[in-house]
Amino acid sequence: MRFITLIIALAVFLLAACSPDNAQLVQVTALPTGQTPPTRTTLPVTLEPAQTQAQSPLAATATPLANNLMAGQAAAMALATDTAFQPTPRSEVSFNEFPVPITFDQFYDGYNMRTGLLLSDMLVSLDGQEVVMEGYMAPPLKPELDYFVLTRVRLAFCPFCSSTGDWPNDIALVYLADGTTTATTAAIRVTGRIEIGASVDAETGMVSLVRIYADSLETLQ
Repeated sequence: MRFITLIIALAVFLLAACSPDNAQLVQVTALPTGQTPPTRTTLPVTLEPAQTQAQSPLAATATPLANNLMAGQAAAMALATDTAFQPTPRSEVSFNEFPVPITFDQFYDGYNMRTGLLLSDMLVSLDGQEVVMEGYMAPPLKPELDYFVLTRVRLAFCPFCSSTGDWPNDIALVYLADGTTTATTAAIRVTGRIEIGASVDAETGMVSLVRIYADSLETLQ
């Protein structure tokens, strides 16, 4: 009997504690519902196939380039290059005598470590003019000459230049306007039109800074 009375009292207490009049409700902020992170859309990327160009390995320029050019053809090719790359003098020099006599000592104004030989204003001002100069014929690159290298002194071999950095300050490349000539060890006088500026001879591959297109060639005694 006492046990039953205890159970009933406990039930009444629990009902009273849970009644709305006695309850102190505390509002609790609900935890935010987890939002599904936006799905990162990866756009398909189409990779273009690499455009490959068939490139042949660079081959060294053979020397001589060709020995079968027609007489005067190499000179014509060099002249076209000369015309495209005509240098400009720092100060124009005028001349009263024609053809203008010039020596190797008048070609350059010194040497620059970055640019090489410094062309003199006199030499550049003579570009395309008639000149006369003396020197020696270097040993030829082929038996019959339609060109040769004019040098200050006699040489045992022909100086061949593969770049302007190789170009000595005491030579000039001479193209013969009419026909060919034979080599000589005597001093010679060359008269003709002078052309200034870097150029590559189409037949030999020789790079030159000074060229003379000779009208006449005289052997000196």
